[in-house]
Amino acid sequence: MRLGARRAALALLLAIAALGLFAGPLAHRKLGNGLEVFVAENRSVPLATVCVVFRGGASAQDPRNAGLFHLYEHMLFKSNAKYPNQAAFVAALNRMGVASWNGATGGESIEYYITIPSDKLEEGLEFWSWAVKSPRFDPAELESEKEVVINEIRGYHSDPDQIMHNALESRLFPAAPWRRNIDGPEANIASATVEKLEQMRAAYYIPRNAALLVGGDVSAERAFAAAEKWFGDWSGGSPPLIGEPPQGPIPGDIRLVYPDADYYDGVAQVQFRWRGPDVLRQTRDTYVADILSFLLSSPVGAFKRALMEKGPGLYDPEYISFGYPTERDGGEFSFGAFLALGDPAAGAPLLDRVEALRGVLADELAAIAADPAAYFGPGELEKAKAKLVDQNLLSEEVASSFVTGTLAFWWAVASTDYYSGYEAACRSVSWKEVADLARRYLVGTPQAASLRVAEAAFDAEPAMGERAKALGYELVTGDNAFWWQRNEGGLR
Repeated sequence: MRLGARRAALALLLAIAALGLFAGPLAHRKLGNGLEVFVAENRSVPLATVCVVFRGGASAQDPRNAGLFHLYEHMLFKSNAKYPNQAAFVAALNRMGVASWNGATGGESIEYYITIPSDKLEEGLEFWSWAVKSPRFDPAELESEKEVVINEIRGYHSDPDQIMHNALESRLFPAAPWRRNIDGPEANIASATVEKLEQMRAAYYIPRNAALLVGGDVSAERAFAAAEKWFGDWSGGSPPLIGEPPQGPIPGDIRLVYPDADYYDGVAQVQFRWRGPDVLRQTRDTYVADILSFLLSSPVGAFKRALMEKGPGLYDPEYISFGYPTERDGGEFSFGAFLALGDPAAGAPLLDRVEALRGVLADELAAIAADPAAYFGPGELEKAKAKLVDQNLLSEEVASSFVTGTLAFWWAVASTDYYSGYEAACRSVSWKEVADLARRYLVGTPQAASLRVAEAAFDAEPAMGERAKALGYELVTGDNAFWWQRNEGGLR
C-alpha cells in the first residue's frame, strides 16, 4: 500500500490531505550523507512532530540478536553525548514543552518521535540528532534495562493473543521465524553487551538507513536548513541488507488448536492463512490484494452473505474478516471468523466445523477466481477502489499521526514512490487481475488453519483431543508457541 522517494515529482504527487488541513505538499530532500528528509506542512495548530525512522526491527534479526532492537530502543532514551543521563534527557524534553514522545520497534521499522510547540522545531531536531548520532550505552544502565525488557517480554510471551499469533507465525515461516517476532528469547537479552549494541548501531542506525520526518506548523525550508545543520555531519556505511533471503512458501497442512483458559465463552475463533506477496518483490500484486481485501470485507457483500448461509454456525458477519497487511518480508493473507458454541443447529464437533468452514471458504474463493465480476457484482470493483483511496486520504488528515504512522511505516516497508503512486495503481486494478491473484495465492495453495477456544469448552467436548489427532491438529501451549522453544534453545 504506500511510500518512496520520487524527488522532484513527489511534491506534486503527495499533494494535500482529504479535508484540506495540509497547507502544502509533502516536501523531500536527501542530504549528502544519504539521510532522507520529509516535511508535511499543516498549519491547523502550532505544533510540530519530529520523527526519526529506521528500516529494521524483526525483519533484520537473526537467531542470536533477536530481541536486541527492542533493547536498543530502550537504551536510546538513556543518555548520549549531550545528555549524559536519563534525568538530563527528560529535562530537555520538559524544557521544550514536549506534548508527546515515544519510540516503537516493529516488524519492519524502528521509530522515535516527539511533538513540540512549532517554535521549538530546531531544538527538537537538535535533540534527536544527539540521540541517534551519539548514544552512550552505559554498562550499569544496560544491566538495569535488561531486567525491564525481560519483564516486558515475559508479559508478552504469556499473553494468549501473542501465544496464538506466534504459534502460527513460527510454523508459517520455519526458515527464518526470528524475523516474525520482535522480542526474541530472554537469553538474548540477558547476554546482550555494550559491544553488541555498538555493532547494531554501526550497521542499522546510520543515515542511509534512516529518514527524518517533520510534520505540522512548519516551513519546509526552515526544517531542511535545521536538518542539514544538525544531521548533516552524521556518518555511516552502506544501507544493510534486510529481509533476505526471502521467506519461502508456507508449509502445507498446518493445523493448530489452542485451548485458552482466558478466552471468551460462547464462541471459538477460526483463522486461515495463506502466503501473500512481498511488497518489493511482487509489487503489483500488493495493490490487487488491497482491492480484493476490500471486496471480501464488505459487511453486505456477496462473500460474507455466502459464508453466513453456508458456513457451519458462524457467529456474526461483522466478525468475519479478510486482510492483507502489506509487508516487505513474509506477506500473508488472513481470514478470521467466530463459530458460535452451544448452538444445537451447528451439530458437528467443533474441529469438524472448522474443516467444513475450510471447504466452504475454498468453494467461495474458487468462484471468485473463476469470475469475480459475476460473484461480487460489476459495480463493486469501483466502490472498493473509492473506499480504499478515501481511507488512504484520511490517513493524511492529522500531521502527527501521518508522520509517525503512515509516512514512517510506508517509508520503511516499501518506499515513498510506492505511496505516491498508490491511488493511481489501485484505480487501475481490473477484474482480470483480481481473478488471477485469487488463483495464484488462494486457490489450491498451502494454507494454515487455527482454532482458539476456551479451555473449558475444549474440555467439555467429548473426544476433542482424539479428534484433533485424527484431523492432524497440533495442540498449542505457552511452551511450544514461540520459535526459540522449537529451535534448540533459539539458535541454529
